Amino acid sequence: MHRIIFFLISILVLTSVADERPNIILILVDDMGYSDLGCFGSEINTPNLDKLADKGIKFTHFTNNSKCETTRTSLMSGRYHTETYNDNHSTVTIPENLGLAGYQNWMVGKWHIFDKPMKRGFERYFGFHEGATNFFNGEGTGGGYSYFDDEKPYEMPADFYSTNAFTDYALKYIDERKKGKPFFMYMAYNAPHYPLQAPKEEVMKYRGKYMDGWQALREKRFKRMKELQIIPQDMKLSKPEANIKNWDKLSSEAKDDMDLRMATYAAMIDIVDQNIGRVVKKLEDEKILDNTLIIFLSDNGACPFDRTREPTKENNYMPWDARSYICYPASWANACNTPFRMYKQNQHEGGIATSMIAHWPKGITVPGTFNRQRGHLIDFHATFRDLAKINYPSEYKGKKSAKVRGISLVPSFKGEARPEHEFLYQNFANRKTALIIGKWKLVDAQELYDLETDRIESNDLSQSKPEQFQYMLSQWIKRDKELNKGKASTQKKTNKKKR
Repeated sequence: MHRIIFFLISILVLTSVADERPNIILILVDDMGYSDLGCFGSEINTPNLDKLADKGIKFTHFTNNSKCETTRTSLMSGRYHTETYNDNHSTVTIPENLGLAGYQNWMVGKWHIFDKPMKRGFERYFGFHEGATNFFNGEGTGGGYSYFDDEKPYEMPADFYSTNAFTDYALKYIDERKKGKPFFMYMAYNAPHYPLQAPKEEVMKYRGKYMDGWQALREKRFKRMKELQIIPQDMKLSKPEANIKNWDKLSSEAKDDMDLRMATYAAMIDIVDQNIGRVVKKLEDEKILDNTLIIFLSDNGACPFDRTREPTKENNYMPWDARSYICYPASWANACNTPFRMYKQNQHEGGIATSMIAHWPKGITVPGTFNRQRGHLIDFHATFRDLAKINYPSEYKGKKSAKVRGISLVPSFKGEARPEHEFLYQNFANRKTALIIGKWKLVDAQELYDLETDRIESNDLSQSKPEQFQYMLSQWIKRDKELNKGKASTQKKTNKKKR
């Protein structure tokens, strides 16, 4: 009898709390560079995201894992991705944890990690499981059809475009929600990941705007970023990477081709922004925008891999043709990651820095501000538990739960400083790595940078600061051994730096 009474009281308490707890929408885009939003210095038209940023907080020092799958794993698990190699079944995902607090959990878009969404806490799902698909016909990277509606094969309409379809389903889930309960929705758009594809009218809005080339674009964005206070006034622009081509030496035909590719990429981001506008309007119409936390970020820096397929070149397929498969080269990625070095799959800032926005009218008391504390994907799990007023379970479905990491971002929403991370561990495929402790960053166990004075990583201090370098290296070996038990430890593969 006492158990029944306790259960009923718990339900009443949870129901009363649910009226105040926010809805949460986490929006993750794919392969977008640090400077690709208007509010972060871009020429691309992103008025809806700019408005969210203006009325919310711009996080300038947030960190991802430099790659699609690794980012999504840390985001969903609250753990460093290497910890899940042989241990994802003891991981309690964000929706699994929030489900214990009475949240409704939905997802649209790209999954690309362990298991399947509806096996890991989501009640509704529309999207695909692999790393990339055709935006018009759903063909997966390995061929074949790949979209699912609640894990059932999806019959694709003739006018399909993935970015629009994901939003259609998101609006459907909001419509069909149980209005007495808060919800968590994870929107994982595949744009602007290759293949670069967009409707013709959207591409033509940007056609010809990139004929000055990538270096001119970097310089223009860099100037704008200072005007917007995204970066310090005394910051320098990183030097172009060694593989960046000289725009002026390209033929007129090559320049036109490169303009088309960048115009398509810009159109894809523009379309994402239009769709986020649709979501915001829906929340306004439902009168739930004020108490909905919206977080927006990218899974890694811009992508340097030009994997344009030969049939596209041979037949001159345009990016609004489903038969096309176009990518842009590292030269454009370098501009998209202004002002930083390197790109996706690298642990320099161009690979791991993400332009992040948080918007929550009821909960953010310092709208229109910047947050310049270092944060990481592992912080989302802690943040959402904090907002849902629920602890991380010691056991889940009869199994002991794995250790979860992260520091809640909730103090940041009030303009308060959060505790600093003891360290941040970065590892892509045991080859490209980083460890961040305070202002110090060790890259690939060979390079040392002071992020306070040199965030563009132009001055390797490994030789001039040997004691600090050795300390960071020892810490790297310690953390790598601790966090990378599922595969061969990176330290065994690290090239020794000649000293």
